[in-house]
Amino acid sequence: MPGRYALLLWKSPVMWLLVIGLLSVPLLADFNTRLAYSRALAVEAAELQQQIAQERERHEALLAFQAYVQSDAYVEHWARLARLAKNGEVAVVPAPQSQNRLTPPVVSAAPAPNDVASEWAVLLFGMAPTPK
Repeated sequence: MPGRYALLLWKSPVMWLLVIGLLSVPLLADFNTRLAYSRALAVEAAELQQQIAQERERHEALLAFQAYVQSDAYVEHWARLARLAKNGEVAVVPAPQSQNRLTPPVVSAAPAPNDVASEWAVLLFGMAPTPK
């Protein structure tokens, strides 16, 4: 009898659904893993496309700067920054305000303290020592 019962069991649609369900679980798990990996690759591809776009813009800017550096306008700009003049021109360089004085400012130097108490007074209170 067990042979006939086993034969009936395999002919049952419920048994086949159970077998198909058990076999599909690993397939679904593998599909889920591949789907997660695919999403991660899509995110990474989007980031790389953004980096490529930034590098293309940087490359275009560098090419434009290279063309500018090789032009006469850049040479003249650099010469003006270096305070050079063309033939027949006179370079006028204004002096800063601090150098416009004819006489240097007078700085009075405080006499150096000669004992420990006056040194501490100068350090703590900023007082000049009294002459003795």
